[in-house]
Parts: sequence; structure tokens; C-alpha cells
Amino acid sequence: MGTWHIDDECESALINLNDRLCSFERATSREYTLILVPHNKDEKIHISQSGKPIPIDLGSQLSETTIGPEEILAIAMQSRKA
Repeated sequence: MGTWHIDDECESALINLNDRLCSFERATSREYTLILVPHNKDEKIHISQSGKPIPIDLGSQLSETTIGPEEILAIAMQSRKA
């Protein structure tokens, strides 16, 4: 099992995508936010900005409520402004 995905091939694809986005962003001065939101609670949410994974601590939010992509995007956007 990988760090961000339970499937090793998907994990490798995420790493390669982050690497490629980072290279593209450096070359073009563009920035992207990549968000992968699994439907199952036993998997991790993956957010990366500028080709780099950003840590998120949702702590008890995940166990108490279902957090959707909108809330996760809001967290990512707050991180971008910081």
C-alpha cells in the first residue's frame, strides 16, 4: 500500500503526475491544485499544489461527518493563500 493510494500502480501514477505538473509549472509559471477524494474512509485524501503534496489534517472531521470535495477545495485554497 502506498502513501496516497492503496494501489501501487495508482500511487506511482500520482507521483509521476505530481512530478510532471511540477516541471510544467516551473517552465510556464502556472500553478495547479490536484485533489483526489476517495469515497471510502479507509483511503486517504490527496492534495497537491505546484506538483508537491500538501499535508492536511482533517482529524475528527472525517469520523464525525462526511467531508466533500467542496470543503477539501476550500482547505486547498486557504493553503494557497498562505
